[in-house]
Amino acid sequence: MKFSMKPLALALAAAFSASAQAADDKVDALPELTVTAVREFKPQASYGVDMSSGRANSARDGAAMLETAPGAAVTRNGTQTGIVQLRGLGGDRVNIQVDGMHITPACPNHMDPPLHYTTAQGMEVLEVIAGITPVSMGGDSIAGAVIAESASPHFSGSASMEVFGKAAASYSGANNGSDLLLRVGSANDHSSIAYTGEKQLGKDLKFPGGTVKDSGYELVRHDLALAEKAGDGVVRLDLGRHESRNAGTPALPMDMIKDDANKFALGYKGNFDFGALEARVYRHEITHLMDNYSLRDLSSGMIAPATSNDTGYQLNTTLPRGSNTYRLGMEYLSNDFDAYSQSSTLTPASLKDIIRNGKRNRLGVFGEWEAVAGAQWKTLLGVRSDTVNSNADAITHLGSGVTPAITADANSFNASERNLTDHDWDVAAQARYSASESSDYEVGIARKTRSPNLVERYLWSPSNASAGLADGRTYMGNLGLKPEMSSQLSVGANWHGTGWQIKPGLFYNRVADYIQGTPIARNDSSGNPVLQYSNISAELYGMDGSWQYRASDALNLDGTVSYVRGKRTDVEDNLYRIAPLRASFNGEYAAGQWTHRAEWLLAASQDNVSIYNAETATAGYATVNLRTRYQMQKSLKVSAGIENLFDKYYADHLGGINRVAGSDVPVGQHIPGAGRFAYVAMEYTF
Repeated sequence: MKFSMKPLALALAAAFSASAQAADDKVDALPELTVTAVREFKPQASYGVDMSSGRANSARDGAAMLETAPGAAVTRNGTQTGIVQLRGLGGDRVNIQVDGMHITPACPNHMDPPLHYTTAQGMEVLEVIAGITPVSMGGDSIAGAVIAESASPHFSGSASMEVFGKAAASYSGANNGSDLLLRVGSANDHSSIAYTGEKQLGKDLKFPGGTVKDSGYELVRHDLALAEKAGDGVVRLDLGRHESRNAGTPALPMDMIKDDANKFALGYKGNFDFGALEARVYRHEITHLMDNYSLRDLSSGMIAPATSNDTGYQLNTTLPRGSNTYRLGMEYLSNDFDAYSQSSTLTPASLKDIIRNGKRNRLGVFGEWEAVAGAQWKTLLGVRSDTVNSNADAITHLGSGVTPAITADANSFNASERNLTDHDWDVAAQARYSASESSDYEVGIARKTRSPNLVERYLWSPSNASAGLADGRTYMGNLGLKPEMSSQLSVGANWHGTGWQIKPGLFYNRVADYIQGTPIARNDSSGNPVLQYSNISAELYGMDGSWQYRASDALNLDGTVSYVRGKRTDVEDNLYRIAPLRASFNGEYAAGQWTHRAEWLLAASQDNVSIYNAETATAGYATVNLRTRYQMQKSLKVSAGIENLFDKYYADHLGGINRVAGSDVPVGQHIPGAGRFAYVAMEYTF
């Protein structure tokens, strides 16, 4: 496809002309940064998302902040349902940590993925590591990691208590959306307490040609954080409540009518003579309710309640010894899951088990050795073992309209061994060579594993539950699934100098026993073959990276690029829902109290689609965003912007297929992105 430079030129001119007369000596931090380090060895594929660019003021969920990160993409079935994809692998294959917690979605269709439980405004740090990650960052994942963190504890410099906080408000014309956030606290030099409250509202998303029906949402969250310094460490307690209401998911058969989550987390980080110690215990509970009629103008239908409760424990230690650093640790994660469906009339005979009393427990232990050899070499070698045990109760409720096939499914499932244990091993080795003051090179090789989730294993009868695939097909679980085993190779470079940096990376990933639905000799109600989760073979390869250039004290240019090719190797087919080639080009200009930013986002067409999913190709597109902010005084900032400046109609390839009748988007068509819209935001800190 071809892209014209004219839109970019117009955008840059419009953004920079307002205050080109008053450039001062201010030098902003470069947008692509390595954020707060929790480990000394950071893979070169690490990318710290710039949370101050203005994108957070218009983002409709936390995952939207990742849409231009190198190697990352977002699968979206609704406005609040961003599922992270790293180098072509998404869902549970990505190790996502929200304030140190692993969150298991309650929805069998993953309409509440982990980043649903944070917001763009509520995050202080968002870091992406695509591909090979150190074993100390976690196991049971093969795609990489996303680290999302809220505000860290604030301590004052005196023994007296001082008040601090932030108030923020924003409005987006994309969906008449609003976001109000208040953080207020009190702290001295050893104690801190802070409350954060946030409310988001959004109506149906507007696009060139109409609105996307069933795409609104309501969200309220409350967080209380208490921290106390203890010697050379900090103890932190977090309590939180998250409430979502009427969050439409037009690409799924149901909507998220109610989703309540409670969290409790207690953590400690400290330094001792022998090294550093980190400990954490947490509990995250979700009560989830879906239906297919409340937001779709139907008088009745089906409801589907679900619960997902995670309990986690973690203990890590870091032991510096001369030029070597050793890390040892253990992690335990237990998930209790339950889901069923029932007629909205609550007829007892209509109750149908989806997964009854599902359990998934994982115990991981690891050892890691980081070594520095002279001034040029740094290596990291880690080994990890994860034991994953899962189980589910026998099926007792078959629902209305029971057929002989469904009865046979239940009988077969109940008679099978359901208490299953996997013993998974991960090995990761990385080496970095500093060839000169301006060039570093890195190579990594790893064996990573992921055990099947509860939906993939225990979905006992054909169902629309697809763990977020949203392809309109009917899926069935498989008790015989093996864990996915990924063999990865990556190489990267970091060329840098005064005011510039280029970080490209290449990767190859061969996945044995990749889990994907494959046709069986049985048709669903639409006449299509039922897809049973099965082990196949797959490979993914590509490149991604970032660059930046400080053209002057006032002007900074940067960008990212991502490309991945995903294929099955057992048959001639492509993997489903793989992001196309994407790139971003950004310019930021600082002049006095003003900062202007222009963004040019591009996506190529995607023709490498999955035949078995009947996936449709999508066209490429390019959009332009303009942003500006004014620092009125040290504590008050006003921001505004226009996204999709030229009102381009486009549909992202990872966007879902509409299932809602009566929308301006025909049923069966890709859900488009937002048309041209403006936003405005204000933030006051004290």
